[in-house]
Amino acid sequence: MTATRAARHRMPGRLVAGGASAVLVAAAAMVIALYASGSEPTGEVGGLGGPSALTEWLLPLSRLLATMATVGCAGALLAAVVLLRTDGGPLGLQGRRAIRDASNSAIIWAVAALAGAILTAAILLNTPVDLLRLRLDDALGVPEVKALLITTILVVALAVGIRRVETSSAAGLGVLVAIAALVPPALTSYPRNESYVVLAGAALVIHVIAATSWVGGLAGLVRYGRASRNGLPLVLERFSQVALASSIAVLLSGLISAAGRLAAKGGGFGSVLDVLTSDAYGGLLLAKTVAFVALIIGGWFHRRHTIANLDTTGHRFWQLVGTELFIMAVAIGLSVALAQTT
Repeated sequence: MTATRAARHRMPGRLVAGGASAVLVAAAAMVIALYASGSEPTGEVGGLGGPSALTEWLLPLSRLLATMATVGCAGALLAAVVLLRTDGGPLGLQGRRAIRDASNSAIIWAVAALAGAILTAAILLNTPVDLLRLRLDDALGVPEVKALLITTILVVALAVGIRRVETSSAAGLGVLVAIAALVPPALTSYPRNESYVVLAGAALVIHVIAATSWVGGLAGLVRYGRASRNGLPLVLERFSQVALASSIAVLLSGLISAAGRLAAKGGGFGSVLDVLTSDAYGGLLLAKTVAFVALIIGGWFHRRHTIANLDTTGHRFWQLVGTELFIMAVAIGLSVALAQTT
């Protein structure tokens, strides 16, 4: 077996190990944040005859898994369409690998979204999971459940549709489907009785899409760009463009979404600072902001010190990328905890 073929066989193992490590880091950050904010599931929400504490814990865990799978799918699609772009022509070896990875990630995303729909219905309807079949009509009437089911259908179609895609232009259609699948859950993330839900919800849609592109793009850079030393500078240049646009969108939309949510909790924009400094949601939001600032600094350090001298700072460059991915995993865990905090 040649070195090239051996490397192809090792990469899936590295991919699984890397993905599992990211999930563990994000899960640890999520659990710590939930306990620190007093938002951990206790089994008391449903009371006697309602869903168990296990069901309540499985909901944020399913959200976390869905988010990580979304990032993996987005990163692979971005790699095929942008980072490894071939102007609509046939995909190369890394491009075809990216498409297969995107399809596999989409399968995990769909399963996690479906599980999230079931768990959400059980909690909101105060019904054990094994008895949901008796309240199917009620479950299908819950907006959050419908949104997750729509996402599941779209992602299943994505997983099947891109499986044998051979050109970057066809893969681009997969990007559009993936973006569409991100929208329904984002639109139902905030309680519908909040007076600022339109502002916060619209900003959150942009925030989720931009953050997924940013984090997924960096993951795609590691997975596919690293395999080609000669093509790495071009891949880095393309990723820098994606990262710049995504980080700006994440910052602006995050500020607007957070302001809308804090205003809704405090009863007006004048109470935003009070809620930010006194509420558990505000504390988690500040922690996530710190992570975001660290990523901005890391990106600046990339451009200033390592990318320009990639030949001499290659090992240091990948160490910095690994640190960024670690911080991103922590930020994802905090984001899931934020969604759980009321």
